[in-house]
Amino acid sequence: MSLIEKVKTTIEKYQLLTTGDQVLVGVSGGPDSLALAHILKQLQKDYQLDLHIAHLNHQLRGKRAKQDAEFVKKITSKWQLPVTIESYDVKSYQQEHSLSLEDAARKIRYNFFFNLLDKLNFDKIAVGHHADDQAETVLMKFLRGAGLKGLGGMAPQNEKIIRPLIELSKSQLQDYCSKYELNPRFDETNAESIQQRNKIRLELLPLLKEDYNNNLVATLNRTAQICRTEDDFLSQQAAQLLEKIIIKQNTEQLILDVEDFVELHVALQRRLIREAIKTLQNDYKNIYYQHIENILELVVAQKTGKKIELPGDLIVRLNYNQLIFSQKQLVTKRNDFRKLISIGQFKIPELKIKIKSKIVDSDYPWQKELDNPQFGFFDYNKIGSQFYLRTRKEGDRFYPLGMQGSKKVKDFFIDQKIALWKRDQIPLFVTEKDDIFWVGGLRIDNRFKITNSTTQILAVEIKEEL
Repeated sequence: MSLIEKVKTTIEKYQLLTTGDQVLVGVSGGPDSLALAHILKQLQKDYQLDLHIAHLNHQLRGKRAKQDAEFVKKITSKWQLPVTIESYDVKSYQQEHSLSLEDAARKIRYNFFFNLLDKLNFDKIAVGHHADDQAETVLMKFLRGAGLKGLGGMAPQNEKIIRPLIELSKSQLQDYCSKYELNPRFDETNAESIQQRNKIRLELLPLLKEDYNNNLVATLNRTAQICRTEDDFLSQQAAQLLEKIIIKQNTEQLILDVEDFVELHVALQRRLIREAIKTLQNDYKNIYYQHIENILELVVAQKTGKKIELPGDLIVRLNYNQLIFSQKQLVTKRNDFRKLISIGQFKIPELKIKIKSKIVDSDYPWQKELDNPQFGFFDYNKIGSQFYLRTRKEGDRFYPLGMQGSKKVKDFFIDQKIALWKRDQIPLFVTEKDDIFWVGGLRIDNRFKITNSTTQILAVEIKEEL
């Protein structure tokens, strides 16, 4: 089987291309990316591909980097392929954002690729990662203590990024370049044992191959494939379980049932935590093992009211039998909030609720909604023509319906097991004299309840804005 046929087998196995795809091809000028571009050019008719070459000068190698760009420009012209070449000062970006040089270069490079993809309205980005790159990645992740996801290395397809060469070795690609006289460029910094990946490539991998397993690249690639498959299965299981134990969910908050959560195997618990974070943030970037373990400890120790702050402005709290994931801005205190309420329907964006109020006669069938916490019914004449909505403040008291005497709002919240973070978001309806007549959604005040002498009823409905 020829090398091009092997690539085609990989493409078909992982469904990397479909007929008519518009593919952006990242080309540095080195043997891997050059072979990739040449191979896709050979397959262009088979898949009716629209190809566009992308090259980024990272401004790290001076004159040689400019020569790389010129080389790519000439060879794409020879192959009659369109090309976009841009330049970016990666060193300055690295210093500005306190990143490693490798991370800064990768981030800038992929930003360039995705911006160009959007500009051209193309479908996919093809990159030249091969089996040796995969082996390096798996080893690097192993040394960092990664789990299944990390040990799965680079997927053949990750969203819009495809890796058609992932099952080929570096030596196969070098032989391919020699066969077709492609004369690729070589980055001399790849031969320097400075970056961790370079050390793994130049020192660790050769040592392991020589002394322990001369087929190590293939072995590590097989390990990566096994880990990816099992990681995918566990992720699917976690996603299904998450749907079953979610108590409440919106764009800024997700609440899990702790009783169901603790019944699961710890491996699935870790997965559920990651899935919950991903649901709110779209990914779990910068979420590491210790973050997950801290959340598990929160649950095991039953530390109600405690919180854990995560990267990405996410906060995780335990509230009795609820594990609550929420955006940081959702838990900001709003003690100074106070709003005049009029009859009608309107939104309260500060509390993410919608209020609907009306005045009805005493024969209104309010008892039908008596058990619905979203509704409150009051003696309108006892409240007065003006009333307000605010959040709690120090020293608040009211007379809870069904209880004797008054009670501090703070103590009422504790008795009702209201999460500490949520207490500052519960709407309090007050009279012009600042007497509380409804702790919204929880309890009305005994002084303002409907009696036989009530002639007009104030009906109020609260709805959460998702």
